[in-house]
Amino acid sequence: MIKKHYLSVSLVLGVISVLYGCGGGGSGSTDDGSNNTSEKSSSGPITSFGSIYVNGKRYDTSNSEVYVEDKSSSESELRVGMMVDVVEDNNGNAARVYYDDDLEGIVAANNITAGSFTGTLEVMGQTVTVDNKTVFESDVPAINSVDLIVAGNIVEVSGYTTSDSTITATRIEVKAVDLATYLSNHPEGIEVKGIVTQHSASANTFKLGLLVVSYAGAILDDLGNGVQDNLYVEVKSVQGINASDQLVASKVELEDNGSRDHSGDDGDEHEVKGYVTVLSAASITVNEETFIINNATEFEDGSKARIKVGDMVEVEGYVNSDGKLVASEIELEDSDDSNEIKGTVASVVIDIDNNGTITLLDNTVIKVTNNTLMHDERDEGITPDKTFNLADIASGDYIEVYAIDNTDGTFTATKIERDDIPNP
Repeated sequence: MIKKHYLSVSLVLGVISVLYGCGGGGSGSTDDGSNNTSEKSSSGPITSFGSIYVNGKRYDTSNSEVYVEDKSSSESELRVGMMVDVVEDNNGNAARVYYDDDLEGIVAANNITAGSFTGTLEVMGQTVTVDNKTVFESDVPAINSVDLIVAGNIVEVSGYTTSDSTITATRIEVKAVDLATYLSNHPEGIEVKGIVTQHSASANTFKLGLLVVSYAGAILDDLGNGVQDNLYVEVKSVQGINASDQLVASKVELEDNGSRDHSGDDGDEHEVKGYVTVLSAASITVNEETFIINNATEFEDGSKARIKVGDMVEVEGYVNSDGKLVASEIELEDSDDSNEIKGTVASVVIDIDNNGTITLLDNTVIKVTNNTLMHDERDEGITPDKTFNLADIASGDYIEVYAIDNTDGTFTATKIERDDIPNP
């Protein structure tokens, strides 16, 4: 969701529009939500690089500004699986890219079976779901698989928010073995974001999802009226969890003007990919962003009846004159990617961008698209390529693939990981 930076840019554009109008020109919006000062943005995970791919589109980042945790950064800090917001320029390239993690905190429990890669982690009151498409990386060599994470480890999580206390992870990175080690490199502390509930001014506590936060003595940033229920905030902590199982806050900061809702100007276009959490005849909520459904909303398969809560969808829409998001098109994503394929690459054919085909030695044909998540996982004497894409795959490489069966003898990959060649 593009909020803080996005609002400031929109304000500038609005001033320019007014000045232009004073000079005899003008701008206006059309019934489909477009106007000549509108911006287009897209929210979703980075699936590959060269520049970056988000929601099936390649965004040229040659001249883009990159912000990580609200600070000016560079593309080199971005990684596959990070949920980002991309604001396009007039040519459809990336003008600005924003990344903020959902959570960076202490693991309370790991419910993933040994030797498995799917299940859940409990991290500071949040249930983090790990599935086949979750990218895993670790700064701790001994923790080289998600099932090896233990209570007390510090992890960074990015993903789809499916409730106030549940995240489906697109990326998990182990940052440190414990809080003390983490603080040596990150003195600002661990962090968690969420909506304030059950605030008690007398006890100086509130809840974020299932997590109880104690903020006595904490710095309050951009909270002129104090902490209040229903505000979207970020909590930082250097003390961690106390004996009462509360997160001891060192700082509580108003996040994105206190709201998870998308902010934009009349006519701005916005696209989001994620899981449906709320669905009614009049609206759909995806990754905490609610879109109005009206008679003009198009469904890719021609029917709304197939969509249900829990489905993965991609929604394109625009901001109306009331500041609400309106869905122009809703596409149901194919979620049947349970086919796991492993093998050695025989050949690679690239069509355009990250589209092409991989043929394995056993003649299995795998189609690759701009939506395919690509991750280099090699670690035996080789430094993984952080900007890995189809062009980096060569004959002889060993890959692990999750794919959709096209029922024509081919598969379409949803995730490809290049790994070390297994020992015979």
